Amino acid sequence: MRALALRPEDIVEVEFSRSFRGYNEEEVREFLEEVATQVALLLEEKEKMLQENRELRRKLSEQEEYLRKMQLQLEEWKKQVEVEKELAKRESQMIVKEAQLRAQRIVDEALERKREIEAAYRGLFERYRLFQIRFKSLLQTFIESIEKESLSEEFREEKREEPQEKDEAPEVVRFSLKDLHDEGRMSK
Repeated sequence: MRALALRPEDIVEVEFSRSFRGYNEEEVREFLEEVATQVALLLEEKEKMLQENRELRRKLSEQEEYLRKMQLQLEEWKKQVEVEKELAKRESQMIVKEAQLRAQRIVDEALERKREIEAAYRGLFERYRLFQIRFKSLLQTFIESIEKESLSEEFREEKREEPQEKDEAPEVVRFSLKDLHDEGRMSK
């Protein structure tokens, strides 16, 4: 018997030869064996396909589960990145603020130090001016003293040599602290 590609129509349309007692038993047996072989093959193939289908579904399920986990992980990472970005932003803002505060503190300290130096300079300058005034006054007094002594000696010598003239008096320069103060203002 030939190998049939068994289809449902073929089974319905198969005709057996008639013999004395009915169908030829040999042909029916061969056909049934062929049908059984084909059905067995089909069942095996069906089982293989079902097994393959189950395996593919299992793999697909695993892949879907893996994809779902990866998506969850990705979402988690995105959230973590956002949190890290926010923390980095806040930290950078804090660093900038801290740097600004430190800079302001340094500027304030520098300004305060400048004021202290200026105040110390003014104090030193005033002490220097006072020293100048005192020194000039002392020098003036010393010069006046020397001039008085010198005038006294000259006057004594003149008295001895000439008769006294009352109208002529030596010119004495008087110098006061006010004059020194006024002179200091003019030199500035």
